[in-house]
Amino acid sequence: MSLSLDAALAALRNLQATLNEAAAEGQEVEEGDHADWLAQRLLEPDHCSRLSVADLGGALAVEYRGSEYEGWSEFLDLLGRPGIAPHLVQLRISGPDEGANGLKEWDFAPLIAARPDFSGLRAFQVAISDPGDHNQACIADDQLPTLIARMPALRTLELPQAPEPDFFALDLPQLKRIRTGGDWRTRGFIGHLAEATRLPALGFIDFTDSSAPFLSLTPAETPEWDSTPFAEYERLFRSPVLERAWGIRLRNARLTEAEYRALSAIRPKCQFSVVIEPPHVYVSHWGTTDFPYSHLLPFG
Repeated sequence: MSLSLDAALAALRNLQATLNEAAAEGQEVEEGDHADWLAQRLLEPDHCSRLSVADLGGALAVEYRGSEYEGWSEFLDLLGRPGIAPHLVQLRISGPDEGANGLKEWDFAPLIAARPDFSGLRAFQVAISDPGDHNQACIADDQLPTLIARMPALRTLELPQAPEPDFFALDLPQLKRIRTGGDWRTRGFIGHLAEATRLPALGFIDFTDSSAPFLSLTPAETPEWDSTPFAEYERLFRSPVLERAWGIRLRNARLTEAEYRALSAIRPKCQFSVVIEPPHVYVSHWGTTDFPYSHLLPFG
């Protein structure tokens, strides 16, 4: 089923009314209380789910900012309708620091089931958590490879976590930039990237290592729940992937100065930078829990 650009644009713009209705239903607002509820809601506009869409001149850039509950299923339903997805060149998803059990989990299962045609999508970006956020943003397990497989023309990919290993079985010939946020698991991303053969255009990598050493004094039980070892970084730097790339940024890697310098010496022409932005720890937890905190005190 084909849908004109104007029709797709109108459908997306009309969704905001549906998001507003979903919020009212989720809060079980009675009809007589709607005006008071709306006035209170608008005091915190950042917590109101909203959809922004722009016609870039023949294609659409879409941004959803809001809850992963109220309004989310309605948004996914519209994206999955025939004729909408082919018009998108950019899809951005974000939301306020809210969630359950310390997680802000985006569940794309309904969209995956709809099998949308994202063949024109050039940028897919799901916001990465700020180090000070209480709720870690993430995408439900094992969904990313299937979802990204619907986006063969991607050039920019930004994710709140490293994707599962099956991501590297996808053909993404135009992907130029990838950035991953950090959670406890690395999913072996650097080791798999070192062996990647289906990312010929990849020019810049921005990888955030495991948050485990910054969140627990207890050693990780399995490698994917721990920091990436130097040997895997070294394999990546010696691989054809880094031979083609012009830049790499490592965040929260647990490496020594000597190891950083050794990696730089392997690829002296590659722009190599390092960032330390570990997750926060409440001061009340210092020295009383399993949370480490000395990394927060570089000045003593």
